Amino acid sequence: MKKQKILSVVIPSYNAASFLKETIPTLASISSGDDIEVLIVNDGSKDETLQVAQELEKEYPGIVNIIDKENGGHGSTINAGIREAKGKYFKVVDADDWVDSGNFEKLVQFLHKTDADEIISPYTDVFEDDGTKVENNYFKDCSLKPYQDYDYVNFLEQIQILPRMHSITIKTSILRDNNIKIDENMFYVDMEYIVFPTPFIKTITYTPDSVYQYRRGYEGQSTSIQNYIKNRKMVNHVTFALLDFYNKHTLSSILENLVKETIARCVTIMTNVCLSMEDTKQGKKELIDFDQKLKSINSEFYYHKQGKKAKVLRYSNYFLFDLLSSYSKKSKKV
Repeated sequence: MKKQKILSVVIPSYNAASFLKETIPTLASISSGDDIEVLIVNDGSKDETLQVAQELEKEYPGIVNIIDKENGGHGSTINAGIREAKGKYFKVVDADDWVDSGNFEKLVQFLHKTDADEIISPYTDVFEDDGTKVENNYFKDCSLKPYQDYDYVNFLEQIQILPRMHSITIKTSILRDNNIKIDENMFYVDMEYIVFPTPFIKTITYTPDSVYQYRRGYEGQSTSIQNYIKNRKMVNHVTFALLDFYNKHTLSSILENLVKETIARCVTIMTNVCLSMEDTKQGKKELIDFDQKLKSINSEFYYHKQGKKAKVLRYSNYFLFDLLSSYSKKSKKV
């Protein structure tokens, strides 16, 4: 009888042939590799992703498996992973990122000892241009201790942030039993993956070592300002999907505030995207339409959860849009 895998790692992969041979060994070559499954989800790639995945499946039998599907976007790969995962726990590692193998090994070993609903680990931003590494650690300035179970809401009150996707390892059953589905044919759905399971998480713990290595600053990254502009309809969609979640769920005050901050961040991104568009007139029109929809669905986010630029624009009845647009195009920041 095959023993249950302790962890399923889903690798969303679209045209990722050049990355997989670097990424997969950091996961599959650990000494406790037999305890995990690595699901490479080929999302209708047009390059050699499937062929490379098949080579890796042969190289790591019993560890690496392939889900080959039509293109459906990042969310669809996560949904496919949730359906197929056999591990007790679930983690997402994008194909162009990787893990610190030593710290990942420690995480896998700890998963055998815990029954917490969610495990959080620091992650590291690795900047492509100069190799600079910046660790994102939520626990430096709080009294929480690693490897101990905590009530989820009390834990969030201490760290005052919803942990990012790169930090999260979560029970597969929470995703599956609560029918968590991420929007498909979309970028930027990591916010949904972070937020949608939150009402169902009761216990949480953390490990102190950085596991996920997040590649930053390479050409074509979806979080560049030009890609935000190109895909702004997706940013719009995800913002209102999160707002719909917020309107439908009764949350504790701590969790409610953190979800609010996440949505407010999306609103700020959308504001900056419209300000950064080359067609200033179109950008202004789209922002006014966005704001009016926001106001009609939940006026709280229109009146109270607004960034400085949005506040200035609304108070000036968008008269200052052209001036702020010129500034945003020079700064090129979201």
